[in-house]
Amino acid sequence: MTSFFRKIRQNLLSQNRVTRYLIYALGEIFLVVIGILIALQVNNWNQERLAKMKAKSYHERIIEDLDIFIDETEGSIRRSSSIRKMILQTIDMLEAKELPEDKIGAFERTMHLYYQVPYRNPSISTITEMRSNGELELMQNLDLRKRLIQFEQEILSTDEILVGMGNHASQPVFYIEQYIRSIPDTNSVSNDWIEVGIQADFEAMANDEKVANFLSKFSVQWSHHMMFSRRLNQSAIQLRDELIQDLEALK
Repeated sequence: MTSFFRKIRQNLLSQNRVTRYLIYALGEIFLVVIGILIALQVNNWNQERLAKMKAKSYHERIIEDLDIFIDETEGSIRRSSSIRKMILQTIDMLEAKELPEDKIGAFERTMHLYYQVPYRNPSISTITEMRSNGELELMQNLDLRKRLIQFEQEILSTDEILVGMGNHASQPVFYIEQYIRSIPDTNSVSNDWIEVGIQADFEAMANDEKVANFLSKFSVQWSHHMMFSRRLNQSAIQLRDELIQDLEALK
């Protein structure tokens, strides 16, 4: 094709047809420009297609992250509610100085779990990845993008609060633990797990008013954990639903 155009130029020059040569040259430049523009348009279209595919993938992954977050926080809310209820029942028994036979198991479970408040929430790792890759702009819904970043910061802030609450609770744990003896089950020892039972001196604990007071502080801590978990859970559900709508628009 190049040799064909070259021959035309040579024939026009040899025939001293300057005007026709100039017209031909302009036409050839025009064709080259058109070709470049078409190539740029095809490249832009391809880039847009790839960006749309990546945006869809990110949307799907964030939705998966939020689904996991919602499942785990819902489980955490149920666990927090159950342990808080056991703590309150134990406080009532300590104050009454009575441990009914059918409540011994609940009392022992309370002594094993009362301080085990979770201090970390699941992360939305896809948002972190998008930020590190400089690809947050692939999410064109600016309001939704902003709220996802705020949600990520809210998770981190909540974790900091829970860690602070846990550090503040260390002294009461040491105090209550003086009445509790851990008993490992040597028959269940393995490389992965050791079954540990506990033996708590209920009578001594009932005669020490500080124990019930400290346990009441842990019931408040579990209440706070439920409150934070519910708030994060509701935000995650709303964000997930909006992301699903955005994903449908991308398809």
